[in-house]
Amino acid sequence: MASRRAATPRPPERDVAARPAGYRARGSVTRLGYSRAAAAPSAALERASLIERAFVAKDFRRLALTVAISLALLVAAGLAESAILGR
Repeated sequence: MASRRAATPRPPERDVAARPAGYRARGSVTRLGYSRAAAAPSAALERASLIERAFVAKDFRRLALTVAISLALLVAAGLAESAILGR
């Protein structure tokens, strides 16, 4: 007969208490208005923001180009369908 190993007992279940209405998770700070920085930004920060703005602008250009090509293909497909199937 094979010996059976005793299972380790489960830890007791914890009751999850309801969170109060004004509960906010620690670490998630929501600030409204302006940033807290008071001094002028450093050169490295300015460079980083310039690179980020250029990337976002390039990304929006790519998105606009994709939408324009998609619309042009949709119109061309509609014209081709009308020409093939006729009315």
